[in-house]
Amino acid sequence: MQENQKANLFEEAHLLDYWRVIMKRRKLILTTLLVVLAVVIVYVFSAVPIYRGTTQLLIERANPNLLSPQEIFAIDPSGQDFYQTQYRILESRAISREVIHRMNLDRHPLYKPPDGTEFSLFSPSSWFSSGEPARSLSSSPDEREAALVSTFQTGLAIKPVRNSRIVEISFDSPDPKLAAGAANTLAQAYIDWNLGIRIKSTQSASTFLDEQVKQAKQKMEASEQALQQYREKYGLSVMATKGQGHQASEDITRQRLRQVNTQLTEATNRRIEAEIKYRKATELLRNPDASDSIPEVVMNPIIISMKDKEIQLIRERTEKSSKYGSKHPVMVALNEELDNLRTLKRQEIVNIVNALKANYEVASRQEGSLMSAMRHSEGETINRDKVTIQFQVLEQEAESNRQLYDLLLKRLKETSVTEENRTVNIHVVDAAEVPRTPVKPKKAQGLLLALVVGLGLGTGAAFFSEYMDDTVKNPEDLEKFAALPYLGSIPRFETDEKGHATPDLMVLNNPKSPVSEAYRGLRTGILFSAPDQSPKIILVTSAAASEGKTLTCANTAMVMAFAGDRTLMVDLDMRRPRLHKTLNLKNDQGLSNILVGDGDWRTMIQGTSVENLSFISSGPIAPNPAELIASTRMQSLIEEWKASYDRIIIDSPPVSAVTDAVLLARLVDGTVIVTHAGVTSRHVVASAVKQIRDAQGRVLGAILNDIDTRDDNYYYHYHYYHHYYYGEAGQKKKKKKRPKT
Repeated sequence: MQENQKANLFEEAHLLDYWRVIMKRRKLILTTLLVVLAVVIVYVFSAVPIYRGTTQLLIERANPNLLSPQEIFAIDPSGQDFYQTQYRILESRAISREVIHRMNLDRHPLYKPPDGTEFSLFSPSSWFSSGEPARSLSSSPDEREAALVSTFQTGLAIKPVRNSRIVEISFDSPDPKLAAGAANTLAQAYIDWNLGIRIKSTQSASTFLDEQVKQAKQKMEASEQALQQYREKYGLSVMATKGQGHQASEDITRQRLRQVNTQLTEATNRRIEAEIKYRKATELLRNPDASDSIPEVVMNPIIISMKDKEIQLIRERTEKSSKYGSKHPVMVALNEELDNLRTLKRQEIVNIVNALKANYEVASRQEGSLMSAMRHSEGETINRDKVTIQFQVLEQEAESNRQLYDLLLKRLKETSVTEENRTVNIHVVDAAEVPRTPVKPKKAQGLLLALVVGLGLGTGAAFFSEYMDDTVKNPEDLEKFAALPYLGSIPRFETDEKGHATPDLMVLNNPKSPVSEAYRGLRTGILFSAPDQSPKIILVTSAAASEGKTLTCANTAMVMAFAGDRTLMVDLDMRRPRLHKTLNLKNDQGLSNILVGDGDWRTMIQGTSVENLSFISSGPIAPNPAELIASTRMQSLIEEWKASYDRIIIDSPPVSAVTDAVLLARLVDGTVIVTHAGVTSRHVVASAVKQIRDAQGRVLGAILNDIDTRDDNYYYHYHYYHHYYYGEAGQKKKKKKRPKT
């Protein structure tokens, strides 16, 4: 709930800020609005009325051949490229030139002066000004015609109707009859041009097709003659021309080739298999222990029986070795028999490997023989294919030439029929009529638009001026850009010198005025600016010159004296002192004499017309004011003043000009910065505050001086309530209850 209230207050504050800017810059907004309205009023009441004639055309897609159903159904009715092309043709200079010639616009009064001595163009831009034709000194006929076409096209507009095949042709002119006539003439010129293009295209196509038919006939006859000569050369029968005799011969040759190829493949496989067996057996034969693992050896019955007998001998030798020694005749006989058996087995394995080698060699010879037969068959087939292929090429060429000739002859006949059929695909839906009312200028619409634009430009200019204005204008600027508390505002007032020796002292001359009340409010703000206790020694300065600090210092000191405080006002602006002039007092001796030891401050005090208010002037201008202010004597003086008075108000030079105010800021209880509202830059104020705070000085706050309550709505309520309470004659009235905000 609280967050919503804060958001509403934030938004309301922004809206009030916008309204304040509008009210503050209302003169700029009003001036901009009046200027725009004046320009538009001059324009709409002095411009030549312009009339518009509009013709509506229906554009259908052109069909190049009405006799061809394929082309009819191939048409894309929504093709945007076709319609965009037609729009460009309507806007082309060729169509415009044709309209100019048909309507004799080169002799029309709007495009040629009455005397006929000099060619001129009634430029459309002049239709909205004085109405006088813009003259062109072109001497060449081509240049004059080009200029006339350009001027004509400035009044032409082509606008397609959305989601339809209708296009609007509009022409603007000061002459209503010319506006309607130009639109209708351009539509007819476009129709005639489109029809002429179609007829010309058909005639060109007929001529082209006639030449192509003659050439196609010659090519057809030449290709058929070449086919016949080739048939006779290779003895191809009439059936061959129909793809039967030579096809049978081709099948026998290719069948023989396929058969040999199959046999060659089988022979190659056998050779590869025999070679693998032989290579593997040869490799295993080198290792006696592995030779028994040759597949052919393993499956050989002789080797199997030898292995069985070898096993029996080994078993017998093992049994008898337990009875006989190794050299026993029985053991010797068994060993010899076993060795002989192994030798025979080895020889048998070698015979098996030799048999594998013989098989491999036989397979290789068979493969070679089939390879030779394959090459012979391939050569025979290739030669036969060459004849067949060449014959087919000649036959296809002859057939293609015959088909091309038939197609061109058919299209030539169709084109001849189409040439006689002059149908139009463009139709006038609604011809232009002579307009009765102008289309521009539209006075009511123009004035309304001027009002809106003027207000928009004025408001934009007002906010832009406010954005570019970096001066301090309100308390928010002080707090936002300089982090300064707001002590009060002094409204702008006019001084009346009649009967007043000190016209600037409003609290003395007119104590019941809103200005005097503002100074009393300022006194309250200064006294409550410190949280612990009210400041006793107050330095009044400004960020820049001509801020009104001297006048503020004098009036503030007086309202404090009016409150009963013993107040001492000191002019420490020892470079350009003005406080004594404001009070209409002397400046023969003053603070500069005291600081150099030439007299006591008590003897320098001057009385004023205000009770409880004393004044010490700056005295003669010293060559070194900064050194005097930074002296220990200055510190002692301030301590003595502090013990003798309730309030000490010190006037000092601007912070940005010299360092006097910065030096004094360290010696006083607080510094008050006077800011000229709407004049002083935010950056200058922020820089002055930074200098004082960097010097360990205390800034009590800032005063907005010279507030224009008549123009600035932000301070309207302040001015209103004070004016109502005190009245114009200064007589006190009943106070109006302030509404809650």
